[in-house]
Amino acid sequence: MVSESNRLIAGRYQLLRELGRGGMGVVWEGRDTLLNRQVAIKELLLPEGFSPADQERQLLRTAREARTAAQLNHPSVVAIYDVAEDGGRPWIVMELVRHPSIEEVVLTTGALPVREAAGVGRQVLSALRAAHEAGILHRDVKPSNILLADDGRAVLTDFGIATAEGDASLTQTGMVTGSPSFLAPERVRAADAGPASDLWSLGATLYACMVGRSPFERGEPMATLNALLNEEPDYRRIPPALHEVLRGLLQKEPEDRIDAEEADRLFAAIIANRPSNDDQHVEERKPGRRRGRALLAAGAAAVLVLAGGTVAYLEFAAPAEGAPRTTTRPAAVSSPLTPVATATRPSASPTPTPSVTRAVPIVRAWKSRDGWSIMRPTGWRGALAEAYTEWTRRDRSAHLGVEAVYAKLDPHQIIRDSEETFQQNAVNVVNRGLRRVTHQGAQAVEWEFSWTAGEAGDARWVRPGVRYREVRRAVAIGDTAYILSWTVTEGQWRRNRELMRQVISSFTVGA
Repeated sequence: MVSESNRLIAGRYQLLRELGRGGMGVVWEGRDTLLNRQVAIKELLLPEGFSPADQERQLLRTAREARTAAQLNHPSVVAIYDVAEDGGRPWIVMELVRHPSIEEVVLTTGALPVREAAGVGRQVLSALRAAHEAGILHRDVKPSNILLADDGRAVLTDFGIATAEGDASLTQTGMVTGSPSFLAPERVRAADAGPASDLWSLGATLYACMVGRSPFERGEPMATLNALLNEEPDYRRIPPALHEVLRGLLQKEPEDRIDAEEADRLFAAIIANRPSNDDQHVEERKPGRRRGRALLAAGAAAVLVLAGGTVAYLEFAAPAEGAPRTTTRPAAVSSPLTPVATATRPSASPTPTPSVTRAVPIVRAWKSRDGWSIMRPTGWRGALAEAYTEWTRRDRSAHLGVEAVYAKLDPHQIIRDSEETFQQNAVNVVNRGLRRVTHQGAQAVEWEFSWTAGEAGDARWVRPGVRYREVRRAVAIGDTAYILSWTVTEGQWRRNRELMRQVISSFTVGA
């Protein structure tokens, strides 16, 4: 029977409100009446049809898991405070953490910057090393089980299916627990799984931080497991700085994987890499990104995450309904980029004699450090992020973006993926045409559509409730694919159409 709000557990823990539920349990927000602090309380629900022996085994397992996790005292591990007995079953009392998960951060604000991803990796790796030294395996490392605070602190949650090494009683024979997309191959094969399995899952998680999904996700469990066992990750959309550590962590055989010490060294090298001038803008972007996370967490909604039949607790901010989202576009900021040329503005003549003045050009050339160039609109604010460059009109009524995809991918597939993702998350999307075009001799695909911004959007330039029209063009040039996007408020579309064509058609690589 499900507990009711305000019930007192073990004479001490008050249930305040339900945060989420699944087939095996409920997570509550609660209050420790003795210490007067907010807590999260995990209630175990046993499936119908369990025999008394199965019930006893499950209850014993849950209590042992909680005691196992409670052994850990690490800043990147959600703390277990207590295992309370009430109504003949255990209730797990945990630290209440009010931060969005990495899964939500990536879904809402786009791929993590490389050094931030490396920082997350290093913190989670530190938590795993502490667990492994205590003989504890996590067994379900994934983006939804890592919370990310505004100050960059990463917290690993849900040791709910963790096991102490050598304790065979904690899992049933033949039962594979964990999320299929992030499982290590040896666990799928039911082979011996040790600390290296958690390192594999960490690698898959960091991959997802870059592209929004596991490298083996195929949309259906059996297809995903088959890919995990028989296919290699596609690194074409992964920033090169992360290739070495991800390739090392995602080796199929445990003995071929890099160990925690080597992974930590590689993460540290990425973080310590001296930024170029352009990289400085990526660092400048972080405060705005953190403000976005603070707003995200302010309206936090808790969910119950089920992993292999067990309950995990986390809190994340649910994006407002209809907020347009992509998994690859970072949030916009307003730090200016340095243009190639400086605008020449009209100046007053020092004499009564009329003088000829030169008007400010509508567009101005800008060349990226990666060798591509574009005629971007004059006076728009620009910003740089990992593999993404953007400009926004000062009144936020128009936006231009250029994303490099690090490999020569099929433009049709890029647009199909973009269209599918956008239509799942945007409000009132109207498809206005998908067409093949030629971009400076290269085949490209262009998608035009309209959409309405929700209350919480991916980018700071988006205004809630405003109707936008957008064009996205995908083109493969050389060894890299690019996505060009132009977005204008619906009411200004016609008057800006010629400018849009001028800007997008000006995009050149290597010129």
